[in-house]
Amino acid sequence: MVAAKPDIPGALGEAITGSGALGIGELTKLARRCGGLEESSLLVLGGKLPSPQPALINSAMGHALDFDDTLDRGGNIHPGTSVLAASLAAAEASGAVGEDLILAVTLGLDVSCRLALAAHDDRGWHRTGTFGIFGATAAAGKLLVLDERQMVHAFGIAYSQAAGNRQCITDGALTKRFQAGQAAHGGVLSAVLAKEGFTGAGNVFTGQYGFFPMYQPDGYDLAPIYDGLGEVFLGNELSHKPYPCGRPTHTYIDAAIELHRSLDLTNFAVESIEVTTNEDTYQAQFHPSKINSKPQNQVESQFSLPYLIGAGLALGRVGIDQVTDLENPTVLAMADRITGSYREDVPRGWGKIEVYRSDGSSGAVELAPPSGSPINPLSAAQIEEKFRDCAAHALRPLDREISDAIIELVLCLQDVRDLSELINLACHIRPAPLA
Repeated sequence: MVAAKPDIPGALGEAITGSGALGIGELTKLARRCGGLEESSLLVLGGKLPSPQPALINSAMGHALDFDDTLDRGGNIHPGTSVLAASLAAAEASGAVGEDLILAVTLGLDVSCRLALAAHDDRGWHRTGTFGIFGATAAAGKLLVLDERQMVHAFGIAYSQAAGNRQCITDGALTKRFQAGQAAHGGVLSAVLAKEGFTGAGNVFTGQYGFFPMYQPDGYDLAPIYDGLGEVFLGNELSHKPYPCGRPTHTYIDAAIELHRSLDLTNFAVESIEVTTNEDTYQAQFHPSKINSKPQNQVESQFSLPYLIGAGLALGRVGIDQVTDLENPTVLAMADRITGSYREDVPRGWGKIEVYRSDGSSGAVELAPPSGSPINPLSAAQIEEKFRDCAAHALRPLDREISDAIIELVLCLQDVRDLSELINLACHIRPAPLA
């Protein structure tokens, strides 16, 4: 259950900070209009709805700022937001305890990661949604105490809902966060229906029309699903983002922040910036026809390398404010000084940033493994500080007292017998004072 320890505060904080993100209000308005049984809570926003609905909204919130975990070694998936949202909704509805929640999250992360690694063919699926629904189903099913037969049916029901594509990223659309929400919603719904006796396809993944033959017809390998199953939990291999933007940008941001500090760019002007990378990255980010140093919305800023490098160089940080406030003249001026080129003899992921100051001095940094990865992990203090930053940027900001109380509960979650205290704090509900 070690895998869940950093993921729970990370995913919880990311959901809290996403409470005011674009599109969340619309999703919430519709869910409240539908109403129904008050069984699971909307984080920060408050109120309770039938468990699939808070799962959808809380997961969409968690994915909104692209601050969520990722599997760096492959799979192109961010499993934590859908798994935790589904787990919280199912746990609250079923009266589960902290240890149950940790176990469910651990299992859900493992299932999501294994399925994503099994798929070799990139067909444009948004795997956080399309593959993540099965991890959310596993987590919710565990909390609802499904037996083996019911769990098989739950996966079959989930398969009927598995969907999500990356056109939303290309177009900067809000459906990216909605797809993560749909994975959590579908996971809870699948588990609930299976518990009630509803049936789904049995041969979910390898049948004639199963998930992998249908969704990955040109390439998949089932070995990652079975290898070490029940012994090795792939949630332990997840990276935890220090920056709220696309994971491939993080190595560049690390390098930019290092140059900001080493060249004292707060006090010295910059003449020019040269970014050298592999050909694929150059064509996508730095070619004159593609370069976007002035993103027009949050989604664009989260994937614009010139803009994010500019923020790192200009400010020495890339946080929530930097991907949401797109009018900072210092950042825009720095991003506008960036030019790109590529080398043909370098692997994908290689890159170098060179900065030339107006006084004639310069500095250069080559990319290294990104911070937050298993080989370069965030410290416990960094994870806690990330949570506090997220909480402070919520629709209704959580003060330091509430943030610290949540962190304290999460750190001893295995001993928590009543999850309502944690959920209430995350909903901005203070505990009643002692008589």
